[in-house]
Amino acid sequence: MKTGKLFETDAYIKRFKAAVLSCEADERGYKTVLDKTAFFPEGGGQPSDIGNVSGVEVFDVQIQNGEIFHFTRSPFKPGEEVTGEIDFDRRFNFMQNHTAEHIVSGLVFKKYGFNNIGFHLNENEVTFDFDGFFTPEQLTELETEANRRVWLNLPVTCFYPEAGELEKIAYRAKSGITGDIRLVKIEDTDICACCAPHVKRTGEIGAIKFLSTEKQHGGTRIFMKCGAFALLDYREKTEDIKTVCAALSAKTGEAAKAVLSLAARYEEEKQRSKTLKSQMLKYEIKLFDKSKQALFLEEADIAELQAAADGLHKAYGGVRIALAQNAAGAAFVMCGGEEELSLRFADLKSALPVKGGGRGNIRQGSITAPLSEIKDYFKTSEKL
Repeated sequence: MKTGKLFETDAYIKRFKAAVLSCEADERGYKTVLDKTAFFPEGGGQPSDIGNVSGVEVFDVQIQNGEIFHFTRSPFKPGEEVTGEIDFDRRFNFMQNHTAEHIVSGLVFKKYGFNNIGFHLNENEVTFDFDGFFTPEQLTELETEANRRVWLNLPVTCFYPEAGELEKIAYRAKSGITGDIRLVKIEDTDICACCAPHVKRTGEIGAIKFLSTEKQHGGTRIFMKCGAFALLDYREKTEDIKTVCAALSAKTGEAAKAVLSLAARYEEEKQRSKTLKSQMLKYEIKLFDKSKQALFLEEADIAELQAAADGLHKAYGGVRIALAQNAAGAAFVMCGGEEELSLRFADLKSALPVKGGGRGNIRQGSITAPLSEIKDYFKTSEKL
């Protein structure tokens, strides 16, 4: 006996009575089959419902070989009468977003002829893939038109076509779909094969918001949030904007302007800092004790170390080394004549744990050791 799918006839059922048909131990707990259920099993890119059966948590629902299994931590007895209750707030969020995906996919197919080739819905967002590319203007137009379909509060109908009727209906479907075909129809917008629960009217979606896009599988992936997901996202971003504006002493509507101004000032400071560092390096090279090989810098990236080592070598000849502390110990760059540089680098590697290399008149890398040991080596070493 197959489980009756209450979620197909009424997506708004929150609680239901059922009888336990079977219950088996599973590596994750127990999997229970009921004679009927309002729990939607994972499928079609949508996670399963969660909730409880007679107070026992249902943490997953799967359909395997036509059987719907409710996964729980505790067992039930076959024949036992139970009460199921789904997490309806979560379910309704999924219904809002899944129906919105049908609206967008239907409009894309009608307007551009692109197929939806991938769909995923989770607790945070919707992603769906199309086998074509959009301009920014087309995406804006598409988002606006999708929201117009929400505002029109169009009816959404889910049904199994009668025998012989399916062949007469032009509908969207994933390739390779088999078995009984359940169709979801949105008036004047879309008709698509789908197994999931949906809202009754498009107005229940609330809002459709595209977040971003990226190229994917030779086409476009759209990231979207709708309904409650979109509301929470808007709240979070509004709070972020308020925080930014407060930190920059800017009005709410001038956040972008304030951030761009700050970024410009930051770039100016970076250039000023770069100029000062260059001047300080020249000064340090000028004051450098040429009897030494190594110059330790308080702070420097690899480009600055290269400039320092090269400057020392050009000023004083021989093998010269510039170092700066990093998380592992120290980063370094060595410059000098190729032959003596190879000898000096080999000596360094024999004395300390070194990663790096190079060719010609430069060697560079990192030394994994306490800074005191590294400084001691360069202080006591008198080679070259």
